Amino acid sequence: MLTFSVNREDFLQGLSRVQNIVERKNTVPILSNVLIDGTDDRLKILATDMEVGISGYVDASIKSQGSITLSARKLFEIIKELPAEAVLTVQVKEDNLSEITCGSSSFELKGLPAQDYPNLPTYEEGNFLTLNAGNFKDMIKKTIYAASTDETRYNLTGILFEMEEKDGSGVLRLVATDGHRLALVEKAAEGNIRPGESVVIPRKSLNEVRKLLEEGENETIEVDFQKQHGVFRKDSIVLTTRLIDMSFPNYHQVVPEDRTHVAEIDREAMIHAIRRVSLLSSERSRAIKFNFGGGNVTIHINNPDLGTATEAVPIKYSGDDIEVTFNARYMLDTLTSMDSELIEFGLKDELSPCVVSQKGEVDYLAVIMPMRI
Repeated sequence: MLTFSVNREDFLQGLSRVQNIVERKNTVPILSNVLIDGTDDRLKILATDMEVGISGYVDASIKSQGSITLSARKLFEIIKELPAEAVLTVQVKEDNLSEITCGSSSFELKGLPAQDYPNLPTYEEGNFLTLNAGNFKDMIKKTIYAASTDETRYNLTGILFEMEEKDGSGVLRLVATDGHRLALVEKAAEGNIRPGESVVIPRKSLNEVRKLLEEGENETIEVDFQKQHGVFRKDSIVLTTRLIDMSFPNYHQVVPEDRTHVAEIDREAMIHAIRRVSLLSSERSRAIKFNFGGGNVTIHINNPDLGTATEAVPIKYSGDDIEVTFNARYMLDTLTSMDSELIEFGLKDELSPCVVSQKGEVDYLAVIMPMRI
């Protein structure tokens, strides 16, 4: 039966990767567990919720080969409380009972048979895309906030991943929308880009990919889409995800071309002003008014139950005076996803979508629908 010794820090990092994947409340108890496999020279840690799965390796001393599944949450909590830099030993006994020892600490944790754990989807080698890890992480950050969390609009709970060729070069584009706002970012891509290919990746999966990109020193990530699954591979870690097999909205129709009113604004000043004014906004609607004109954008809320708040932010502006109502949270999500000092607001009229972009940059834009109150 499986017996191994492992450094507490390495084991904890491996277990931390799976915490958001395992289902804590599941009708299938084994899906709350993590599979630990020591049949090779390294310790393999694997978890899945049947939609997304992740596997990786941890350096360990395998004294006796075997495998077991243990509660992902409880195992993580135990290892987290053990002394830093300690070496711990795990020994699987009869009836899937595992003994964890470290110094004077000893735990016995009940598990379930490894053979009952579902397998991750298989994939073929040879056709992976190689993407810059930093660029891809930035693209996820700039779009994932706009994806819907409403499961009744399942096709909007994912992010569109599409590839095309522009002027002889490969381009990767990510698009997300929840019906009230949209985020679109594209960057030049190297390697075997497949023009015309597009898939919709679940929000939860890309969030886990983003965490994966923050690990390790490898500056690239390999990506491929096979049948109904996507595969993301970085170092020795592999994340697989079921793709959303539904059509994504035609986002080209959402981005307005006619922006007769353009305002240039300091991003940080705008963020702080919105945060202050929105303190008195309705918890339900989060609606606040933006009045562009006179060298300022005046942000205002009049809440009959709480009171009023007003703040003016200097702007460079071309166009007639215009007042538009937006959801404060949507606006803040957009502005905090950006990283440039100056941003631009493009408006047509009070009822048309607003385009928010980083000044002088064309690879990222956000669209926010106005509110009618």
